[in-house]
Amino acid sequence: MNRWFHKGNSRRFFRIDMPVRLFIAPSSPIKDREIFATGIDYFPPTIKRLIERQKNETYFWINRIQDQKEIVSALFQETIEAIEFFGQCAESVSKGINPKIDPKYWMQINQRLKGFQTIETLKSSSPKTYGYFKLIEEKYLLFLQSIADSISHSTPTEFKANANLPYGFKIDETLELFKSDKFAKIPLIQAILSLSTFMDTYVEAYRQINDDNIMRQYPKEWKLQQANVSASGLALLMNKRFKNFEKVDVYFYFPAQNATLSFSGSIVDVRSIDDQYKERIAVNFEFPDGKSQDFLQNEIQRYELEECMSLTL
Repeated sequence: MNRWFHKGNSRRFFRIDMPVRLFIAPSSPIKDREIFATGIDYFPPTIKRLIERQKNETYFWINRIQDQKEIVSALFQETIEAIEFFGQCAESVSKGINPKIDPKYWMQINQRLKGFQTIETLKSSSPKTYGYFKLIEEKYLLFLQSIADSISHSTPTEFKANANLPYGFKIDETLELFKSDKFAKIPLIQAILSLSTFMDTYVEAYRQINDDNIMRQYPKEWKLQQANVSASGLALLMNKRFKNFEKVDVYFYFPAQNATLSFSGSIVDVRSIDDQYKERIAVNFEFPDGKSQDFLQNEIQRYELEECMSLTL
């Protein structure tokens, strides 16, 4: 039995990999800085390495573009810098730092909100490329505006999250088409694909910052996640990192029973899974309520039974 599923001489529980809807948050968020922050690390080393790899892949393909190389390269460079600016802003916010207190930085945000400045140079000469970048710009500006609004309205005791961050952009549909083998060796297409993937890593980090400040109250909207669960703890892969020995609040939601369970816990193991660019965290429940623990144990057994019954003999 792995050590994160028992505490002292307490009873050991059977554990199983199963999909669960859950929400985990530090018990003591940051409330003594300019902006309320959860204290979670949304840009751990694994994510930063992923970002660097995606950026390098983008440059790899940019350097192989031949048509209108100078103009196109300039637009790619501006877009990369804009994306990195967004990422820096998101990372600052995640640490409780308000970019608005620096007038120069706030001016940069407002300048970035005007869109990509070099994009119009392609409108007549390369309308398709122009169209692709307008779709990227549309998505970028929506998230930059969202974080700017949050910055403007947040306080040390509340992060003003956006309850309606959208999914499913037009550029995402286009990118799915670009994944076809027939585009595999076209530098411009691959550069756009790599650039968008690079942007999405930053966007998803910001989405987690946003959602962690609002989604606790919407258990029916919690994503289904694969976790290794027992009645005394759990372990799972995440794109964010908690601190070792940190106290956390863990919530489960079971749709069939419309039931939400809550546990107090401690982070007992954190490790980077480098080949997946993920962080693996393990939590021990601290003095769990017997009723909630029994409910969770029953759900684990129910899932195991359903899995056994679904096997083809």
